[in-house]
Amino acid sequence: MRPYLFRSSSLRRSLALLTALGSLSLLCVPRAFAQESPLEDTPGEDPLSSDDTSSSSDEASVEVSTGGGLFESASSSSDSESSSAGLSFELGGYVRGDTFIGVVPTGDGRTSAGINAAYGELSLQPTIRKGTWGSAFADMRFRYGQQLSDSGLFLDLREAYVNLYAGPFDIRLGKQIVVWGRADAFNPTNNLSAVDFRIRSPMEDDRRLGNIGARVYLNLLPFRVEGVWMPLYVATTYPDVEINRFVRFQEPRYPTQTLGSGTFAGRLHLELDKFDASVSYLYGYAPLPGFEYNSYLGGMGAETPERPAVFVTRTAYNHHVIGGDFSTTIGDWLGVRGEAAFRSPIRREERPFTPKPDLQWVLGVDHEFGDVMIIAQYLGRYTFNWEPKRFATGSDQDLINANDGQPNVNLALSDLTFNSNQMLFNQLKEVQHLASVRAEWKLLQEKLSISALGLVNFSTSEWALMPKVGYQITGGLSAYVGGEIYAGPEGTLFYMVREALSSGYFELRASF
Repeated sequence: MRPYLFRSSSLRRSLALLTALGSLSLLCVPRAFAQESPLEDTPGEDPLSSDDTSSSSDEASVEVSTGGGLFESASSSSDSESSSAGLSFELGGYVRGDTFIGVVPTGDGRTSAGINAAYGELSLQPTIRKGTWGSAFADMRFRYGQQLSDSGLFLDLREAYVNLYAGPFDIRLGKQIVVWGRADAFNPTNNLSAVDFRIRSPMEDDRRLGNIGARVYLNLLPFRVEGVWMPLYVATTYPDVEINRFVRFQEPRYPTQTLGSGTFAGRLHLELDKFDASVSYLYGYAPLPGFEYNSYLGGMGAETPERPAVFVTRTAYNHHVIGGDFSTTIGDWLGVRGEAAFRSPIRREERPFTPKPDLQWVLGVDHEFGDVMIIAQYLGRYTFNWEPKRFATGSDQDLINANDGQPNVNLALSDLTFNSNQMLFNQLKEVQHLASVRAEWKLLQEKLSISALGLVNFSTSEWALMPKVGYQITGGLSAYVGGEIYAGPEGTLFYMVREALSSGYFELRASF
């Protein structure tokens, strides 16, 4: 069996949140006037769709509307009452075909160019609106083909939630994706929704995973108070990458489904004409679990399919995260955004599979030069109580020769796990300096888009580049070609995933 590196608060607080949600749904009245809501449904759209083609997209959607009840008095009804009672249904989505060409293993320890993803996918995105009372949205995806080492028919209910608009409160309940932060692509305050890096798609957002939860807004403009509760745990997943040929991953250790094991988060927004900001706090389990070393079986002088074996578990840990972000404009020509977060794992000294406390920050600017838009950001990270990489003594041959339970072997394997966690949590250096640039050039009345996202870590020498070209053939029909390139020195995260994730791709997409 091949070893891989990656595989796919209290009770009172939980009861208080449930009681509050129940009271709101029973006591609050519907909105007297429709207003913009932070929970407004925004189904996925073709990024190349422009204003002059929106009408054709609207004509392609399916919409069914119903008025009042059968015995409703026509003489007493008004337009506002009819709107409040009306039910509308719209169906959007897309069909796409994708092919990703990268590097695949040949089985003899070597690699060769090959297909690491090829599939056809149908997405159905129904939206239901019930006047000013509320709405519902779902995103159902049916995919057949290959994604890295997996192939077959995949069914993914990515999101499915209902919104209730009750006076100053907006309430969302169901499977949803919650994204926090105002920086571009790299968000230190975003610790609620997991990511599946195995998903191959030209759209960065497709890697985000939905989770069951409740999200509540209290609108007191210019302030908004936001609360989030995620009672279940969904883990972030990386592609299958080998760390050591003797590693055997056991069943992961994730939180139990008790009320106190969920994630609780709050955020206070300030929204002005040219300045937006927020402060946030989160307590709960981090989406990315760590590696916990359990035990080993020595080879006792010979290598067999069962021995030697190093047993490691992906184990979740809980933490506190305090953060903030802002965005503003200088005049009408320069946008400025920033974000920072301090992460403090709980009982770090007792749990070596957790990261050390760290502080992350992002400061960026954006500007449009005619048809060219550029976002440039500086990113940083400081790790508290940092330790350098441990140089574990011993070799694979020592493990083959070892008997069970030798103290020196246990110590060496603990050091190996420490180094793997340090790489996983991006804490290879005490202080890290990074930069990212996103550029997009729109041509031919915005039918042609040429873009790229680049990231470089000056401290670890890792870098990534994601170029993409998109062309709108006609309304709702688009083509994309691009690539993803990851690189870094041996012992870094980008080095470990470079062969699994680096690839070029082509996509045809029809949206409706």
